[in-house]
Amino acid sequence: MVHFKNQDYKEILYPVHTLKMGVDIFDSFPKLLDYEEFGVRLPASLPLDKVFKYIVYTYDQKSPFVLQIDDLIQRKKEAIQEAGFVARNNIFPEAVKKILNCENEKINEMIIRYCRLQGKDFTNLVASQEAFYQINIQLLSNIKTDNDDAVEVAKKKAALDKAADEFNERLDEKARRFLTQETAQSLHNSLWSLAEDEALAIKVTPEDYAD
Repeated sequence: MVHFKNQDYKEILYPVHTLKMGVDIFDSFPKLLDYEEFGVRLPASLPLDKVFKYIVYTYDQKSPFVLQIDDLIQRKKEAIQEAGFVARNNIFPEAVKKILNCENEKINEMIIRYCRLQGKDFTNLVASQEAFYQINIQLLSNIKTDNDDAVEVAKKKAALDKAADEFNERLDEKARRFLTQETAQSLHNSLWSLAEDEALAIKVTPEDYAD
């Protein structure tokens, strides 16, 4: 298990490494009360202070775990132990495994919120997803050309299909960057679901589509 020095944490957004086990994170970081994601009730086996430490260690772009451990799986295992969760015979409890695999929806929402708190451009994700939908709408629609030539229609559909594939790859890469290189599909699904909800609440303009 790796151990970092206090100075290695100096640039993280929330200095959770200074917290003692069992503390109320809202006493130390009252600003978190502004975000409903952190106010949800978790089971006793998942104390919020440990969960929040894990999130910071794993997803803060200035965390030493992020900066010095390239392997994502190893980073997450080291981070969750540093946060205070214990593996017995190298096996974590089922509830902890679900955190590591991004299968706990409530904690997924905390992770996404934390990534947003770092100033990462969530609006750009929303706009990019909307642009991707527009390409697919065109694919599903009747494509017309100047002379309705079948060959030209097929070429246009093929070009749109290729554009959709390339755009999908870009979306995946944007999601990985936003989530500090997290690749778990379940967390990506949570992110895009939230982005879709957000799209209903904000007006997306063509200017937002640009990188």
